[in-house]
Amino acid sequence: MPLKKKGIHWFLTDQEVKVVRDELDSLRATADYEPEKWCLSGLNRKPEALGLALPDHMPKKVKLRDITLRTAEQTAGVVLTIAERLRMLRALLEIGVSSFELTYYARQNAEALREQCKLIKSMNPDAEIEAGQITLKESIDQMVDIGANLIAIKCPPCFGTASIRPGSEVPKAEWEGRDWRSDWRPPRNIPELAERNKPLIDYATKRGIKTCAYISSLPYATKEFLEEYAREMANAGCESIILGDGPGALAPQAFAYAVTIVKRAAPKLKVTVHAHNAFNLGVARCIAGVQAGAEVVEVSVNGSGNLAGQVDLAHAAAAFELLYRVDTGIRLDQLTALRRLGEDIFRVRVATDHSITGDTYFSPEDVLTKFDPWIHTSVAPSVFGNEAREYFAQTANPWEMLDKLTELNIPAEKHEVEAILKEVKAEFLIRKRVLTDDEIRSVAMRVKGAA
Repeated sequence: MPLKKKGIHWFLTDQEVKVVRDELDSLRATADYEPEKWCLSGLNRKPEALGLALPDHMPKKVKLRDITLRTAEQTAGVVLTIAERLRMLRALLEIGVSSFELTYYARQNAEALREQCKLIKSMNPDAEIEAGQITLKESIDQMVDIGANLIAIKCPPCFGTASIRPGSEVPKAEWEGRDWRSDWRPPRNIPELAERNKPLIDYATKRGIKTCAYISSLPYATKEFLEEYAREMANAGCESIILGDGPGALAPQAFAYAVTIVKRAAPKLKVTVHAHNAFNLGVARCIAGVQAGAEVVEVSVNGSGNLAGQVDLAHAAAAFELLYRVDTGIRLDQLTALRRLGEDIFRVRVATDHSITGDTYFSPEDVLTKFDPWIHTSVAPSVFGNEAREYFAQTANPWEMLDKLTELNIPAEKHEVEAILKEVKAEFLIRKRVLTDDEIRSVAMRVKGAA
């Protein structure tokens, strides 16, 4: 087999690839699209979105669905063992997480998924467990067998060949040499989609498992598509809908607008927000979505995931609990410990000043902040299981140098303090880092000895 193809060209004909391209191009007609520069949601600057009147209050509670075990291995270089998955699950359950997504298109083997479901149910029998996007009745049987109680039925905002996803049955069938084209009848519009999904939804209900409609690539969806899709999926029997903005192309106001459209079209559908952290607006998107009526927010430990990553569980929990007094059920005082566990398991470190849980996030630099922490700190570090770590910075003045010398029990005259400060800052420049107390002591004694 000559290796001259790439991606979907392996399992689609040139004509089918052209259909995909044409369908995507037609969708971008309503987007904020600049070829080779950006492709953002067309809802972002609509007056209806920017001028949307949201409720004047937040809900009393919101559910955080952790999707770490689905997204962690989408992070470059991360591979998890079953033992690591179980350890992470235990930690998440211990801090109060009650809803999980374990896999995507059932990419894990059944035994591994069964073991994870067993642990979740042993610690929280009422936990919600989603284990993949479903397109076949056989997949529903498998999910029920392993212990899942929620499945997602996915739909991109386009149809035909363009609805093929890498994790769907088509690439798998092509790899196995099956003639999928003779059997495959992709829906061409929303009524056909509902007709295809209704038997799956009915079968899932019969097997005692809840169904959730999942619209991926939300930035391509128009108002009309969202309205019709929400109504049809609700009429077909879905209990909830996930609005997924994988590209991170929706502004917070646009996300709130999308939630509002769905809620007006199908008031009984529970809405889940799946946002990525593009533009560092992940939490803002979730807050806007929840104020507009969403009941569930998808998060991950340390924001693990591909591209800009998911919404950090710690950031979402802290924002909802403290800024808006919305109950998440999460133990905030365990968030820093969870961050460290995530770093150890993923082998991916967050920035030291990572908001809420970073090691130096609560590290005051100036004298005034050390005198009164509320000047530059809004929450005590202990709330998140973190701690304040004072450090001697390059911006330190002689009074701070005197404070440090006093702390180290090193007596010094005024002229010595200035000389020591000068040498300490010179050492900063050489080492390109903060000095330890022992290193500062060494510099001070050297200067005093030379005086």
